[in-house]
This record gives sequence, C-alpha cells and structure tokens, in this order.
Amino acid sequence: MSNPLPLPPLVCGIDDGYVRPLRALMRSIARAHSGAIGELRLIVLDQGLAAGSREAIEHDAQVLGLATQLRPAPVPDPNYPVSDWVSSAVYTRLSIPEVIPEEPRVLYLDADTMVLGDLRPLLRRPLLGSPVGAVLDAQNPAIGYGIALPGWDRLGIPMGREYFNSGVMLIDLARCRKLRTFEKAHQFLAEHPGKVRFWDQDALNVAADNNWLRLEPRWNTFALSPLASQPGFIHYAEAFTPLEQLLADEETAAVIHFAGPDKPWNDGYPEGRLKALYQGFLSEMEGRGSRADLLP
Repeated sequence: MSNPLPLPPLVCGIDDGYVRPLRALMRSIARAHSGAIGELRLIVLDQGLAAGSREAIEHDAQVLGLATQLRPAPVPDPNYPVSDWVSSAVYTRLSIPEVIPEEPRVLYLDADTMVLGDLRPLLRRPLLGSPVGAVLDAQNPAIGYGIALPGWDRLGIPMGREYFNSGVMLIDLARCRKLRTFEKAHQFLAEHPGKVRFWDQDALNVAADNNWLRLEPRWNTFALSPLASQPGFIHYAEAFTPLEQLLADEETAAVIHFAGPDKPWNDGYPEGRLKALYQGFLSEMEGRGSRADLLP
C-alpha cells in the first residue's frame, strides 16, 4: 500500500514581537496532536527575526518534534496602514504564494491563536474550487454589520456580503495564483489605504470577491468570554451573530483566536479558563510547569 500524501504545512508569519506567542502556539499544536505530531509541518515566515529568536524557535521545534522551517519573507510595503497594536508584519501572510511556491495548499494560522483540537481533518478538507477556506469574522460577519472595510458602499461592495477572518485560512495556492487573489489584495492596499480597517484581512476579502469556502466556527473561534464582561465591550453584530452563540462556540473550539488588541500574554488580560490554558503553554515554555488539567 502506498503512503498517503503528506498533509499541507501549517504557516505562521511573525517578527520579533510575536516570537513568544508563536512558541506558545507551537506547544498547543504539539499538545493537541500527541502521538501524531510527526504528521505535521510548520513553515515560519521570518519578518526580520533576530538570531536569538530563530534559535529559540528551532530549539522548541526539536524538543516538540514539530518539523519546522524558517523562511525569510519580503518586507511589506511601508505605505500599507498599521496601528498602535499591529506592526507591518501583519502583511507577511500576503507573501505566502511567493515564499512557499512548492506547496499546493497550506493552512495559515495567526500567531495569536491556540490549538485545542486535531487539525488534520481541516488539513484534508476539500476546498471545492474556492481559493480560500475561512470562518466568518465573529464580530464583523458581514459588510455593514461591524466596522470592517470602512467606505464599503463607495467601493461598490454590497451590504450584507459575508466577511471572513484571515487569522485561520486554508489556502489553495494554485487556485489563488490562477485568480490572482493575493495580487489583487496588494493592489487594493496600494490603491485604497484609507479604506482599510483590518489591514490584509480587508484586502483579502475584497480580492476574494465572496468566492471562499465557509468553514465551521470551531476552526477559528474568537476568545470573547474573557472580554465580554469587561466595561465598554461592544458586540457590533448581535443581529447577525448573537453573542450568546459565540460564547457557546468556545466549548467546541479546535482553534481559539485571541483577536484584537487584548492578548493573553500581556498583563491585565481578564482571568478565566482561556487565559489559564494559554498561560499554561507559556509556563511550559519558560520551565514553570504545565496546566494540562485544564484541557478538555
């Protein structure tokens, strides 16, 4: 019997500011694939990492048994918009077709995610001709039901068109090249920098032009429970995605996404199960023990 084809690689893109979160993510991947970690591969898009950062990632990969390769990524256009909590490295994922030309498919994960379930079913998921598989953005699920893509009406984008979060994307690179998906995203950023609220995510939604496979929320579940009880929390899309359902989704999540400026590795992040889980992976990384008892 012939061996099955290797699974598509996981891909992350970081600069030095996200080395610690990436290392925690790597530990969560290893924990979720105990006994099967040898089936996975990770490609890290290196946005100017220091030598010490690369050494730490490579050391962790060896300890965890996660085959990992670091590849230099081109510097994003300095004219692309950023914010006080997002650096230009957010655009590193737009270089995936250029930096990873040999792979037909990849699974992109933001470094601020935490894997709690087996990713292999998603890695094997057919895309049915779509260039990208993704999950509706929990707080901006459709144009006009959130704060994504300001000026959408002047761009000719219809209200109510569904909008995906780019923090987890199953990508058919051959299909993307044929449709020029990533080239169109770059073009949008160059031509409309003032109409971008969520950086590459806005650009990719425009470029995909509603041609994307809808994945189940479990593959990109926002960590909303730590934030929902905080003063000033606003869920803009209650009419489209009720907060009660989004909070329930956390119980079945395979990938938790700490989207937004509040991160679980920073001081002041709200206490709760998700923070404790994440801090457990940081503790393992820093040699302070683990919190395996908190896992489902």
